[in-house]
Amino acid sequence: MDQRKEKPGKPPIQARRPFVYGSLLLLMRLLFKLLYRVSYDRDPRLDKSAGPFFIVGNHVAYFDPVICALALRGQPIRFVTGQEIANWKFLGSLFKKLGIIEIRPFRVNFSTTKEIILSIAHGCSVALYPETQRSVAGNLTPFGLATAKLIKHLKRPVATVISYGAYLGWPRWAARPRPGKMEVKTRLLLTGEEAASLSVEEIQRKLVQSLNVDDYSWQMKRKRPARFLSGKRAEKLSYACHWCPACDRPLALRSEKRKLFCSQCHLSLRLDAAGFFSASPGSPAPFDHPLELAGWQRGRTDQALREGLTIETSCRLDFLENVGEGEDPGEKERKGRLILSAAGLSFIPDGEDAPIRFEIESTPSLYCHPGRFVNLPDGEIIWRAYPQEEGFVALLTDYCRSVWSENNQFEHYLAEA
Repeated sequence: MDQRKEKPGKPPIQARRPFVYGSLLLLMRLLFKLLYRVSYDRDPRLDKSAGPFFIVGNHVAYFDPVICALALRGQPIRFVTGQEIANWKFLGSLFKKLGIIEIRPFRVNFSTTKEIILSIAHGCSVALYPETQRSVAGNLTPFGLATAKLIKHLKRPVATVISYGAYLGWPRWAARPRPGKMEVKTRLLLTGEEAASLSVEEIQRKLVQSLNVDDYSWQMKRKRPARFLSGKRAEKLSYACHWCPACDRPLALRSEKRKLFCSQCHLSLRLDAAGFFSASPGSPAPFDHPLELAGWQRGRTDQALREGLTIETSCRLDFLENVGEGEDPGEKERKGRLILSAAGLSFIPDGEDAPIRFEIESTPSLYCHPGRFVNLPDGEIIWRAYPQEEGFVALLTDYCRSVWSENNQFEHYLAEA
């Protein structure tokens, strides 16, 4: 049965099921208190407004929506989430009972925007993560003006839910969550009047600056850094950090248990329970933590490509979907080489098929699973690429992020007004 919620004179919206939502929230509250000792710092101005709110937050872990719902208890919230999450085999039906709003990648999502507007009109808050993808290294992922334009149109108060410790509690490259400590701050970013009166550029600046946080800076400000429990705290870190700063080789770093090391030289770093590097005997630590290494890596990638370096890997392409009206490709699986250079990203197939030029520069954030796969658009055809080199996905996310940020002058939003 289709669960719809109606108000006189207004189109219906997909309603969340209160019993399912409330029961799950109670369970999650107990679980997160046990695993992460979560503390909440709530802006009293939020209590003076009955809502509904348009809610934004930093996107660093799978459980970000849970943290948001716990931080704003009492507010009915619908979450905007990607289609692939909504279609998860076991949890997809549960998510739909919670009233999620689906967004489909590589498409113009008029229906999603309409559902957001209707939800707000029906008195239901809506939460959206402007970064769209969980952060790979733990810092802000650039994003365009779409969220700022939506805020301008809605003319509703905007709340931020910023979590500290969530990334270290479950880094995107890690297989499992890591119990520790988490702090969550909720703030009123904009009143309804400010959302209506400020320009899109001014709203964007406020969004960017409010979301520009990271767990490592939070750790360094604490009197005693929080510790996160994991026996394999560096396992798969090389999915995000692949470029060796000692021998200056891309795709050279490897990881195991508590160690990040180079497969080509002497570099060996240990990761402690607070998320920081400590040097192995005879190997000084060139960076304090993985985010510093990832930032250097992004700059080094940009510099190397400008200097003419070409980086390639063996790769398998699987046809994922056709988002247009044209025909599907004849071959649904192709093998060959992915090649990244200053000219962009190309796939050279084995055999006589024509090369494919992937235009990934138009997005700051590729849909991917670091170390495993990345979705690549070829016009209306979407391929899922499985590079052989485990660091190649991070290489591509670094590349498109740098090019997009430069083309869209994203860095100027980070400067203080």
